[in-house]
Amino acid sequence: MTAVTSGSNTVTTSPAPTRRSRAPLGWLAAFALAWLLPLATHLIHADILLLVLVVGGLASLQRGTAGWFDRLVVSLAQLFPAVCVAGLLFSVWPWHLHPVAVGGFALTVLVLLSLLTGRRPARPGRWRARDWVLAVGFGAATALALEPFVLRDLGGRLGMLIPGEDMSRHFLLFDMIGRVGGYAFLNPQESLRYAPADLAEGIRNYPQGTHFTFVVLDHFIRSSDTAAVDGTVSMNVMVWLCVAAFVFLMLAVLWGARRVAGTGASPVRLLATVGLIAAWLFFGDPVSVLARGFPNELVGLALAALLTALVARPLASYGEQLATMALLLVGVSFSYHLFLPYSVVMVGIWGWRERLWRRPVAWLVAVLIAAPVLLTPLLNAKAASGYQLTLPGTAQVTDRPATLVLIALALLCLARRGGLRAPGNRNAALGVVVAGAMAAAVATYQLITIGRTIYYFEKTLHLVIIVALVGLGGLARMLPRRTVPAFAVVLPLVIALIVAGGRWHDRPFSNGLRLAAALERGSPDGARDAILMTRMFPDGGGMMNVDLMSSPYRNWYASTYASVMQRNYRYAQVWYLWQDPLRTPKTLESLETLVRDSPVPIRFLFSIPRPASSCWIRTTRSGRRRSLASADRHTVTPGPNRTLRQPSIWRPSTRTRCTSCTPFRPTGDTVVSVLPGHGRPRRGLRPDRPGSRPEPARADIPTRHFHANQARAFHANQDTSRRSPPTQLW
Repeated sequence: MTAVTSGSNTVTTSPAPTRRSRAPLGWLAAFALAWLLPLATHLIHADILLLVLVVGGLASLQRGTAGWFDRLVVSLAQLFPAVCVAGLLFSVWPWHLHPVAVGGFALTVLVLLSLLTGRRPARPGRWRARDWVLAVGFGAATALALEPFVLRDLGGRLGMLIPGEDMSRHFLLFDMIGRVGGYAFLNPQESLRYAPADLAEGIRNYPQGTHFTFVVLDHFIRSSDTAAVDGTVSMNVMVWLCVAAFVFLMLAVLWGARRVAGTGASPVRLLATVGLIAAWLFFGDPVSVLARGFPNELVGLALAALLTALVARPLASYGEQLATMALLLVGVSFSYHLFLPYSVVMVGIWGWRERLWRRPVAWLVAVLIAAPVLLTPLLNAKAASGYQLTLPGTAQVTDRPATLVLIALALLCLARRGGLRAPGNRNAALGVVVAGAMAAAVATYQLITIGRTIYYFEKTLHLVIIVALVGLGGLARMLPRRTVPAFAVVLPLVIALIVAGGRWHDRPFSNGLRLAAALERGSPDGARDAILMTRMFPDGGGMMNVDLMSSPYRNWYASTYASVMQRNYRYAQVWYLWQDPLRTPKTLESLETLVRDSPVPIRFLFSIPRPASSCWIRTTRSGRRRSLASADRHTVTPGPNRTLRQPSIWRPSTRTRCTSCTPFRPTGDTVVSVLPGHGRPRRGLRPDRPGSRPEPARADIPTRHFHANQARAFHANQDTSRRSPPTQLW
């Protein structure tokens, strides 16, 4: 308080509130707003806005980079591992993955980070020509990646991803996390409801940082605190998030290549380089990771690309660089720990250069991240063996000539004209060498053990390709300065990538071109059958549903993916193995054994074709053709020429008796419900018979024997005493 004299009057004034006196009220308001905003967005079903707010808020606190893309990419690199670690808390607290709780927690951490560091939100620097170049390249690559999925329905989108077949178990883990509200390995008893007992441990301990992040995004996108009830809705979200993971991979590689190129590269040369790398990402081997449905590998590759770029050219702020390196190690471990050895070596290269052993803070960070980094490898200790490296898989074989050209070109660009004297080029070249040595070690072990290279060698080659693409940023300093000559150098490589592919680059058309032009559609019919079955029986109807409507592969895909969307996979594993077209021949005896041993009723789904005149089928014993006897009835859903390409929910209304004089005019789906453990098939159940179970949805059971629309029929009135030897069905 001060006294001011003005003439004969003395005025007493209070001091103006200082910034320090206002600070506590401001911080309290910020913490309150961090929880009020999520509550408001949830009430209006706009939780997705919180995602933008969190990413933008973290980007505004970055000081190690100045550009728009720099802050965005570094923020995403830090957020994914942070979500993985925070998931350990979200899995056990009472609100689980509720958007209000998760969003409020995230905004509170941002406010606390601002308070502890003394940083205030600040806009990035001005938009530069280098940002325009990256925006153009990334926009073109994103358009190419989205085109095959935007132009198709859910069946077409899912059909492109299911040939890899792993997508079913990725969705199973994604759905399991969403329904239990946290990591599956923290809910072992709950996981038994979704997976068979012999597979439950392996599935729930699988690296699930990617799946957990997908579930968090799903909750914010749908503004819901629980998983979607409809399995097809969850599958649709999962497919789009897989595409988003591939887009994130492209952003990480293009940004990393631009960072390796440095600030001295002209926009023209940088644009030609970014165009070549974008073409390699979509038309080369990286797009096959998306086409095979490996979302966790996509995220792991993206994090490896970011780590390589930041080791080559670290952030300006030492604290941010140290925190980002630590978080990237955690992210790689939680997403795809096959790449963890490469990441540890690269962080070690940066740490040696920075003499981290002299800094106490580095030791503190190492202690803090040790548990999260080792968590996933320890959970998967049983699978961490040499035998695991020799298991087969569904990864596409990489293009050997193109990969060799890429490695040679990346090393040449980094080493030309004494480039290895620059620490950035030297570290980027070391990244290519380390990734190549890791792939060579896996190949050597496989060649010694089984005599050939398989699945995991292809995975390590994917890592080599991504690291080499980041190192290819050095090409921006080798190209001619003028526009036409610069693009004339890279154009032949782009054309060579587009026109051919395959193991030895001898197959017409590349992976990306076949995907974009619908030459490679996967199995859309199998996906549509799975969607149809899920919409018919959202929870399985108390049975295990087996598709026998079409070809072996289509049936296999449909049964498998319908089981995960119906949350019925715990009963599907034996049918997954039995229907696998590459396994032992299928016999009627093996089918009856599975039906008899099943703990739940089995429902077979058929599609009956419409012959030209009367119903003629071929018997399995003699191969002669004869008409069906009047006693052999088949439940048929009448309908004028309905096909499975238009999935819809149908309800059985009337039944048609198929006789020699009654042609198959109606078309539809024959559903055969089979109850296990009751001996020979019969028309109905006797209530007084011990062990009889009531049919939950249908009053009668036509027959357990079945016919496929390719050629065969098995009848309930066959004499089992004169049955021929096991008959191969397909």
